[in-house]
Amino acid sequence: MTEPSAPTVAAPAEPTTTRGADKRGADKRGADKRRVDPARLRRLLMWALAMGGIIGLGLILWHRVPLHTRMIWQTYRTTLFSGAPVLAIGDSITFQAAPSHLCGAKVVNAGIPGDQIDDLLARAPMFSRLATPRQVVVAIGVNDARTGHMDIATWTAKYRTLLGYFPQSGLVLVEINPVDLSHPGYLPVHDRDFIASQNAAIRALARETGARVVTAPAISPTMDGLHPDKTGVALWQERLAGVACAG
Repeated sequence: MTEPSAPTVAAPAEPTTTRGADKRGADKRGADKRRVDPARLRRLLMWALAMGGIIGLGLILWHRVPLHTRMIWQTYRTTLFSGAPVLAIGDSITFQAAPSHLCGAKVVNAGIPGDQIDDLLARAPMFSRLATPRQVVVAIGVNDARTGHMDIATWTAKYRTLLGYFPQSGLVLVEINPVDLSHPGYLPVHDRDFIASQNAAIRALARETGARVVTAPAISPTMDGLHPDKTGVALWQERLAGVACAG
């Protein structure tokens, strides 16, 4: 007589309640992540509006600053951070015609339209503190030749003082271009005899300091009798490079 086999005991089924709860919890957390918190959204929106208002106010205030002042600040910033080995200082002709590179080196164009010798003297201490450029191109003087100008001795003394702020830099002095009295758009407010005296003073200061001189041409193509046109700019840059890069 055979013994009855032991009954097979089925393994207990894994409870489904825990697994289902976990799945529902994960779904709920995912849904919570996807749901946008209205309070958080309001805070982000308020932050964005505040930042936009600050930026907008800054732009409004910036544009209320006179253009001449903004251009000065820009030249200071560029001089400080660019590390360019050549600094060009002067007036609107410098601003318009100074090249981006000279003798293969980058140029900081610090020309400001309307500047006179007194303006450069006022900024020279700051330039001398911000950088010690390898070369300094000085092209100033035509605005000093307007009606009611100072005497040539005073102008020469100020120019000499200006050069003294860059004792460690090679100086390149650019003579003042002649004005074109025949141009229909020119207003005859510049003293041509005074410009001739200025250029003679620049040559004398070059001999005194060892600077190089870019002599003025007999005629310079202009767009208004004073500022060089496209051809005049090319000639200005060509004459500058011929002197600054020689030897």
